[in-house]
Amino acid sequence: MSHHEQHQPHYEPSSEEMKPKDAVESAASKLFDLRIMIGGLFTFYGVALIIYGFFTGDAEIAKSAGIHINLWLGVGMLVLGLLFLLWAKLAPVTHEIPPSADAAVSPPTGH
Repeated sequence: MSHHEQHQPHYEPSSEEMKPKDAVESAASKLFDLRIMIGGLFTFYGVALIIYGFFTGDAEIAKSAGIHINLWLGVGMLVLGLLFLLWAKLAPVTHEIPPSADAAVSPPTGH
């Protein structure tokens, strides 16, 4: 590095600056809750495997050591999916309103 180059200080934003400016609870924020997507997919595939498990032939059951593997995995996936959906229902995503937003709404005091 030559003596003609100047070192520019690196700016790092504070935690207050990193917070979202418009953290508002909305229906759109629930769309990004992965628990709902994961729970929905596990529930869907669980139901599909349960239905498929009822139509599994004896030859396929013999391949899996006599276990109705599609039926049991379908039940497991269904239970897991419903647990994810229950978790999302009982503990929904919440967003905190930043204190600066509260200050902007309240009327100024003094003067």
